[in-house]
Amino acid sequence: MSWEPEIDALIARQHENGGPFWSRADGNILAPAGFCTIEVLHAIGQLGGTARSNTDLGDAIAFLETYQNDDGSFSYTKKKSRLPCVTANILSAYGRLGVSRSQHAELAYAWLLSQQAADGGWRCATVKLGKSPETDASNPGTTLYTLDACLFRKKSKQDTEKIERGVNFLLDHWDSRKPLGPCTFGIGSRFLKTEFPFRRYNLFYYVFVLSQYESALRDHRLKEAFETLKLQAENGGLRVTAPHRAWKGSVFAPDTGLSGPAARYWRGIIKRFEAAG
Repeated sequence: MSWEPEIDALIARQHENGGPFWSRADGNILAPAGFCTIEVLHAIGQLGGTARSNTDLGDAIAFLETYQNDDGSFSYTKKKSRLPCVTANILSAYGRLGVSRSQHAELAYAWLLSQQAADGGWRCATVKLGKSPETDASNPGTTLYTLDACLFRKKSKQDTEKIERGVNFLLDHWDSRKPLGPCTFGIGSRFLKTEFPFRRYNLFYYVFVLSQYESALRDHRLKEAFETLKLQAENGGLRVTAPHRAWKGSVFAPDTGLSGPAARYWRGIIKRFEAAG
């Protein structure tokens, strides 16, 4: 199924926030939450849009590149910042839009992989170390975004070792469920509600990403997460029970019926588990 009309409708709203390509008038590409530059581009990629097939999307990628720092990381305003979550989310958008092999992307991957913490995950230094063991830990959300981004890149042996440590960190989080990292991402009732498009640390996103790593696919913890997600399945699709308000009523989370794009990702998850036995 093609969602070209929905993609065109989103592109037509590119000046809605006051700046170019869904940015705010002050140049912020991470706000407003839910419908900012980074999230809209990622959502369009989840509908199958590509920068090669649409000049507006190609121009949006060029716009994003103006936010890249010399070390490969990305800022989200014109003021320099280096948050792994921002760089990882941009790389995920790049991957789904078909531009993950560019020089800009490669620089960003190199920087992101260099930021891995001692516990195997990734965290943003928004809270100083030493406050508590929980806030000193990596951020499960940032780690998930990083593992998602790495799906689109050919990995060296060293990269694979880093990524496997990230996979183990997230599988361990299924057991502990504690709020971890500077942003205190835990596994509770909000996490267990399905959200789409992929944008936050959420059960659907968690199972979708980890099911593409063979070691996780064989792990009992991911199988438990998959069985939990299956409770939201209906008629070959998946109910989107907690969409962000920016996407409520859209093709991602319609007011009635099931989400076509979400069903496509859900079917991919099922095939991977069936193939794994």
